[in-house]
Amino acid sequence: MKRISIEYLKNEDYVDYIDGDLFIIEDVEKLPTIKMGAVEVEAIIVIFCSAGVGQVTMNGTRHQLKRNQLLLGMPHTVYSNYMKLTDNFEVKILGIATRALNSSVFMTKNIWKNFYFLLNNPVLDVGEKELDLLSHYYELANMKIHNERSPFHQAIMMSLVHCVIFELLSLTNKVESIDFDESEQSSQSDVLFRNFLELLAEHEGRVRSVQEYADMLYVSPKYLSAVVKQLSGRTALALIHETTIHAIVRQLKYTDKPIKEISEEMGFPSLSFFGKFVKTQLGVSPKKFRRGE
Repeated sequence: MKRISIEYLKNEDYVDYIDGDLFIIEDVEKLPTIKMGAVEVEAIIVIFCSAGVGQVTMNGTRHQLKRNQLLLGMPHTVYSNYMKLTDNFEVKILGIATRALNSSVFMTKNIWKNFYFLLNNPVLDVGEKELDLLSHYYELANMKIHNERSPFHQAIMMSLVHCVIFELLSLTNKVESIDFDESEQSSQSDVLFRNFLELLAEHEGRVRSVQEYADMLYVSPKYLSAVVKQLSGRTALALIHETTIHAIVRQLKYTDKPIKEISEEMGFPSLSFFGKFVKTQLGVSPKKFRRGE
């Protein structure tokens, strides 16, 4: 399984636009998954379906995508294939570097619960008003791509991307009725939760205790657990285990590494302990899961 970063895509001819923090692919036939099989993408991916019906597989789960729907993939998502369910299936793809979210723009809003909602509900319906607004953003971006570049080109493009991200988060509010709280305390909680999510992604499931994450974040395990529960509705340990099992599933599905090697790479003390963890999370042993039983 190949890992794809925005840096890697700079030399690929299927990318219509790239500037270091974002890229755009306008033709579904150019998808990297078609050329290279299963790939893990180190960026936030937004796939917008403009026509027809298709199917996209993310982390082993198939998602149907139809006209006026968005599919959002978080960093380190594995895309294994797509399937046209109608001949006129068309999508546009926007990729955003995770560092783009480290801007101070994203430190003033309680957005991390929304991102977690998208992680578990990656397909969103776009209403006609929202579609019209997003289309205008896209037209502006397209104009900037094809016009002569100014010294502020990249900053302008990223500002447009910031607008699109907030529009997407607004869609989650309509679905989930997530309320924003812009108090100072909420802002501090947002920063802690974001840093926790970044550490989860960085360690890819190899660190599995709330205590270790709390130590890295210089807070108590109790405080970290309370913040995570408040903003995600899940316990910190549940998110840790979820991250770990996603990493294990990727290894079992998309590599031919021996199960013992995967266990050791993931930092489990023994193969037996690894097997018990997988069975608890997936309901079957690692060997049976790999065989599709």
